[in-house]
Amino acid sequence: MNENRSTPKLCAASQCSRALAFEPRSPWPEGLPAVAVNGVLLAGFDQAMAFHHDYESTDADGITALFRSLYFDLSFEELAHVAIGAKQIPWFPISQIVERFGFQANESFFAVAKALLQTPKGFQTWVRIKKIGPQDLMFLLVTSNKSLSPLFLKVLNFNLPKDQGLQSLQMTIDLMQAGRTLTELWLDQVDADTSPEKAEQWLLHLKSLRDPELAKRDLEDKERMESLPWPGSSSVRWARQGERSGIELKVFVSNPTDLKNYLESLSKVQDLLEQDGKPGVSH
Repeated sequence: MNENRSTPKLCAASQCSRALAFEPRSPWPEGLPAVAVNGVLLAGFDQAMAFHHDYESTDADGITALFRSLYFDLSFEELAHVAIGAKQIPWFPISQIVERFGFQANESFFAVAKALLQTPKGFQTWVRIKKIGPQDLMFLLVTSNKSLSPLFLKVLNFNLPKDQGLQSLQMTIDLMQAGRTLTELWLDQVDADTSPEKAEQWLLHLKSLRDPELAKRDLEDKERMESLPWPGSSSVRWARQGERSGIELKVFVSNPTDLKNYLESLSKVQDLLEQDGKPGVSH
């Protein structure tokens, strides 16, 4: 054991700084005291008592190891709160800790972290739940003069999955920078209908504004692909992921006979696609 570290002592958590406090996805065990180092809480921010550790301020490895031992995993959004709070604590080895959780502790990481914490709380939660990293949020660094609140609200109301959410964010911001208005982008009112179909309609509208020809091809392919003889109880959705587009197919089978029937139906669809020169189906 490092001679410069004392045995942890139990103290009132109120005596410690909450500069690093955030809301972790995994709640701290209710009956376990918080953990603090050098007068700063590291975990268990809502606890009344804390185990307090004294470390040399130069012991970056020891402090990093202690912090890492408290959390199985942290998302970018969670680390963003820690990173901003760490600015108040010169000895806290935030770069080393960020890298221990699998991120690059570069200038972009901290710039995007700061920008993210200026967005609405609901959007920050969406970023955490969808496990979105700083590389996906670089657009926040070039949109400081734009009001993105209606856009964030749209993404949240539709509860878009990660790929669709990021795609809609990037497309809308590009269109905003090109001079499109909130009305043109369908951002001037809250949708009463938040169904997946309405969300796809909005995404198609954004595509048509940014690239009319691409949107037209997508619509034609969507209508054609969805008209094919898919298995009766399957769920089919046309989707685009970056430069690729295709069908997302979900099936439910409860016995081998169902599976055989599905495979036969999919084989017929495959034949129709190959006759038309289209690629096969991934499912």
